[in-house]
Amino acid sequence: MVSIVTKKIKGNEYLYLVDSIRDKNKVIQKTIKYISKKRPIPKEEFESMKLSYKNKDWVLTDFKDQLSYQDHEEMSKLSELNKENLKRLDKVSKEKEREKFLSNFIAHSNAIEGSTLTIKDTFNYLFNDVVPAGHPKKELHMASNLIDAWNYMEKNSNKLPNHKDLFKLHSFVNKGIESEDTLGKYKKVQNYIGDINTSSYLFTEDKMKELFKWIKKAYKKVNDFEVAFQSHAQFEIIHPFVDGNGRVGRLLLNWLLIYKKKSPLSISIKKRGEYISALNNARRNNLKPISKFCFKEYKKNYQFV
Repeated sequence: MVSIVTKKIKGNEYLYLVDSIRDKNKVIQKTIKYISKKRPIPKEEFESMKLSYKNKDWVLTDFKDQLSYQDHEEMSKLSELNKENLKRLDKVSKEKEREKFLSNFIAHSNAIEGSTLTIKDTFNYLFNDVVPAGHPKKELHMASNLIDAWNYMEKNSNKLPNHKDLFKLHSFVNKGIESEDTLGKYKKVQNYIGDINTSSYLFTEDKMKELFKWIKKAYKKVNDFEVAFQSHAQFEIIHPFVDGNGRVGRLLLNWLLIYKKKSPLSISIKKRGEYISALNNARRNNLKPISKFCFKEYKKNYQFV
């Protein structure tokens, strides 16, 4: 049975997460993690600790494609068509296409988190130096921050991401929004998605190490698109940062696509409900909805006559 015990060391009281294991007629207490100095522990925080210790927050239990071979081929063809289309363009036109995609990606990714900047507002602000009226500074920060994060991702996507890369992405995404104490660091306090428990902060680094390991192995066993889609779901379940997890998670998804020379993906704010539902299904160990959702969004991103 998992519990929290108090240990007194040199006159101070400290909290530890422990597991009581029965060995014949004896009960042995196994220390799992140090928590903190003695303090009240909310029930929800303890539930997250148990969730992570029992590995119920881990959904990548095997290496399995959720989509059909035909679905994978369709995405690959669309990606290649997009790259062919870009190749035939001159330098200025290519940059215009990049600006168009980034305005779309940034506006939609931020809108999923509550921003009201439209694609046009985002384009004018980022590429025409026109500040849209009637929007709070936070929304403008979110836009300029996300393009900085994208540029870092794009520049480094010739390799697989690591902890340091995610710290950099988070630092860019929440610069001027989040406290310097938590910026570019994994969470040290518990966070939640409404009433949904995320991975415990005690296990965050462990879970992220496992995610990086899974990604590396998965590329040998799972379709490249599915590696990006499924690992995105696992990242959002872990929710490793205090804030900005959705935006960083969608950057990670695109990092993994671009690493494998696939065209990037923008998730539409219009599909927010379906997107959240697919992620919630992943928390219940059903990864098919998130792969199916990303497949449908990918097709909408790249429509050719």
